[in-house]
This record gives sequence, structure tokens and C-alpha cells, in this order.
Amino acid sequence: MYKKLALLPTTIILIFISTGMHTIDSILPKKPSLKKGRLLFKDNFDNKITYTKEYQKVAEGWWVKTTHANWEQTKNGLKSIYKEGHMPVLTYKGEFKNVIIELDFRFYTEEGKWSACRVSATNPVLNPRAYAVSAWANIDNKARSLGMILEHDEWKPGEITTVDHKQANFVPGKWYTLRLEVVGNTAKATCNGITVSGNNANFGIDKSAIYLGVGTSPHELRNFRVYEAIEK
Repeated sequence: MYKKLALLPTTIILIFISTGMHTIDSILPKKPSLKKGRLLFKDNFDNKITYTKEYQKVAEGWWVKTTHANWEQTKNGLKSIYKEGHMPVLTYKGEFKNVIIELDFRFYTEEGKWSACRVSATNPVLNPRAYAVSAWANIDNKARSLGMILEHDEWKPGEITTVDHKQANFVPGKWYTLRLEVVGNTAKATCNGITVSGNNANFGIDKSAIYLGVGTSPHELRNFRVYEAIEK
């Protein structure tokens, strides 16, 4: 009799756990589901610009310049031209905060050079010498883990904070879409079916620049889009 009573609390607890988990999940806060709102900016790389180190106006409230290496428009979009030094970087200036950024890229392997595509959003005044939030599709850059990466990057001599990382595979010559979503201190990046996400206090600053970076091997870009991010 006493043995049966002693087992009763455990049985009740097990029943509660097995039947109550969905109830507990239902009261936990859920991450916001986002959709594209107003189109803030787009660039099809077909405006015949000759990129320079000085900002050039490309749309109302938006400017562009080459920060590292050279860039040239082609019939496919935009290609990087790398000879030496820092990886190619193209910088856009504009005001935004909660956004969905999309960019198509493809790469080609070349001996002695590495491949990756990076989209970074930041504010050089509020967060100087840093990329507030960066999404990487990293093919073979040995300075970072390979695959999809979400990070906050304080430039040297600062530190790189890896918020999330997952393995991902990419092949030369194929177009991929790299998508970065940022709402407040939360960010999510997706490419080739792999998603990384997480939180960082620096993600939520008001932003004024987007940096498009690629590896030192030949890369092409197309369909650059910046949308206002709104919750569904």
C-alpha cells in the first residue's frame, strides 16, 4: 500500500511533464517573423558608374564608393578586381535601422586566393572601427570558420564576436542569395538553405552604412536590395 502511494507523486510529475510541455512552449516569447516592407534602396549595378574612393550619389539618400580594391560593372552585374592588399569592399551610405538586405553573389576559384561573400551593416559614428552586424557565406577564408557566420566585428586590435555559425557548402559558378535580417538586437542570416541567428547589443544601433565584401578570388554581385523589415 505504502509503496503504491510513494510512486504516486512521480507518476503525477511524469504525466504533467508529458502533457504540459506544449502549454509551457505556448507562453514563451517567440522570435518575430519578418516580411519585406518598403523598398529603401536597390542597385542592379547597371548605371554605368565608375567607382572611386569618393562617395557618389546613386539614389535619393544613398551614396556609394569603393573602399578596397576595384569594382567594375558588367552585363552580369558587378565584378571585383583584386590585385593586392585588403579584400574588395564596396560601401553604401544611407540611413536605416530594422532592415532586410539581400544580395546575389557567385565566385570562381583561383590559385592562391580565397572566396567568400560578406554583408555588413554599421554606423561609423555610433560604433566606430567596427561592423555592427555581419553575415558571411565563407567558402575557404581561413581567418574564420567555414560556412555561414553571424558576427559582430570590432576591427583590429579589437575582437570578433561570433554570434552563430553553421557548416554550409558552396560551389563555384553558381548564383547564391545572401539575406541578412536585422530587427533591434536580433539578426538572422540565410544562404543556400542554412540559417544563423542570434542577439548582440551592437546589432540594434541606428545604421548608416552597408559594406559589401568578397574574397580575393573573382566574384560577381547582382540584385542588391534593402527593405524595411516589419513583423508579420
